Amino acid sequence: QSRGDIAPQPVLLETGLTGTVQTLLENGVRVRARLSGRLQADHPLRPGGSGAFAEPALSAGNGFSGLGLSSDELSSSTRARLESAYLQIDGGYGEIRMGKDQGVAARFHEGAPSTLTHARLDSALLDPTGLSIVRTRHDLTGPSAKLSYASPRLLGIRAGISLTPEARADGLDRRPDAAGADIEAAIELALNVRRVLPDWDTRIDIGLAWSHAQLAGRPGLFEKDLQTFSAGTRIAHRQWQFGGSVLSSNDGYRAQDYAAWSVGLAYDWTDYMLALNYGEADDTFSQISGQSWRLGLEKEIDQHTRISLNDIDDRLQTLRPTRQARGIVVEITLSEEIADFSKSSCSLFAYRC
Repeated sequence: QSRGDIAPQPVLLETGLTGTVQTLLENGVRVRARLSGRLQADHPLRPGGSGAFAEPALSAGNGFSGLGLSSDELSSSTRARLESAYLQIDGGYGEIRMGKDQGVAARFHEGAPSTLTHARLDSALLDPTGLSIVRTRHDLTGPSAKLSYASPRLLGIRAGISLTPEARADGLDRRPDAAGADIEAAIELALNVRRVLPDWDTRIDIGLAWSHAQLAGRPGLFEKDLQTFSAGTRIAHRQWQFGGSVLSSNDGYRAQDYAAWSVGLAYDWTDYMLALNYGEADDTFSQISGQSWRLGLEKEIDQHTRISLNDIDDRLQTLRPTRQARGIVVEITLSEEIADFSKSSCSLFAYRC
């Protein structure tokens, strides 16, 4: 069921292929090369999470959210992209990655549990309603070429930094190249904290991140700096899981911002998980606000197959009448390991749809 001028999509699909080659050197350092590509059939009006919701539509998307993009910039529903291509070096002093990859702010993210992996409420990979705007996963630069360093985990704490000279990626989940301005000299700082309390049978994960980038090619109403902050946590106690996350960004505008938050509660028993999620987002410059919730039941068939049944609801308020879509979503996730050679050097190819 839907109300508004954006029609939900009955069938969405994503499939991907990942290849990894790694070797272990005599000094204990592991060197790994990773390459992954994805093919996606998403909502045609929401490529890479962007959307023509501003009134009137702009010629450029907002710096982080991308929600002000004009309709003539939007592409078809089927897109294929090379999402990662990097070299990774792991040693006693930490991990270095060089190449196309997400930054540490997105990699260190913690948040609410969900029965959906792709059509999830927060930072959706696939958007069946076309109205999901909640995004707290701090992916500023997308799969742009970058240099990242992550420290070893000491006393449960891991720190990281990513440097992106130019955010030129046109990814499936993030399109900084479509923002209408050059996002340059981006720096991301992130912390991930993990604490296990055996006496309480509890595990706590926390993620914190901050990013800063310079903007070029924008008129006077825009800032020259794009700053974003995010925080999130997930707490697991026996069969229960609870999590939440928040994000705030100036979105590249003066005296305006994009803010989002989401929470979720889940209960696990045997091969099933029941989860309830709720989130809100607000883009002050484009005068857009949204609310979403998900109620889902997931069944793990085996280690390669999961299926979930979900009742979803997305609402979007703009200067036009409220747009709303609600319905039942069935998500099937399949993963298969094609080859695995576990020696001093190995190669791994995985397929997921």
